[in-house]
Amino acid sequence: MARNSIIGSVAIFTVLAAGASPVLARPITNGSFETGLAYPSGPSIFSAGTPAPWFATSFTPDLYDNTSVDGWGIGGIPAYDNMFKGMVACHGHRFIGFAASTSFGGINEAFSQATAPLIPGNQYTVSACMAVDDLGKAIPFGGPYTGRGEVHVLLDGNLIGTLTQNTLSLTWESRSFTFIAPATSSAVFEFVAQVDPGTAGIPTSSYLALDGIEITVVPGPGSLALLSVAGMAMGRRRVR
Repeated sequence: MARNSIIGSVAIFTVLAAGASPVLARPITNGSFETGLAYPSGPSIFSAGTPAPWFATSFTPDLYDNTSVDGWGIGGIPAYDNMFKGMVACHGHRFIGFAASTSFGGINEAFSQATAPLIPGNQYTVSACMAVDDLGKAIPFGGPYTGRGEVHVLLDGNLIGTLTQNTLSLTWESRSFTFIAPATSSAVFEFVAQVDPGTAGIPTSSYLALDGIEITVVPGPGSLALLSVAGMAMGRRRVR
């Protein structure tokens, strides 16, 4: 009897694993920017610090590396009056900083990644750690950055959601939203820095950071039902 119960539980979990595999799927690779060379010739504000498979799509996002091996350390970027000075990565030891400025005709730095196709009609959640340095630095380089801004997320060039602005300075805060995957043959996610709307509608330049980017499938009713059945089966096996 116990043997049959164990076999039945194994079978249920085999089905669960097969049915729930999309739930665990993470289309984004290197979401914490921990791997890959960002600055082949050393950190530069004139070069994009986007390690593969990330790539810059607008201007030059900056890579911060708390170990100072490949990127800007916790001392910040000297040319930017040490933007994000003392900031430790939310995940691992690296994160991306990028600007949205009203200077120079408008700047919205952005970076992207091409992923495996999504499942049309499925719900996905985009989540990340976000931070902002709004202490008025980097005046010659699009500053002073005094806004808290936000990040628009695009899928194949279409806006699917927003990582809303932080409530505190120089502090990692979790941000997320959910969207329904459209029918498409590709999946290119782009993260675009946005200026703070400001008071009285006057936009304010913002310098933001992202780390720990994840895109996960939201469990559907079928997956939740399998979890429930598996839980009951395991409970029965323990009782017997």
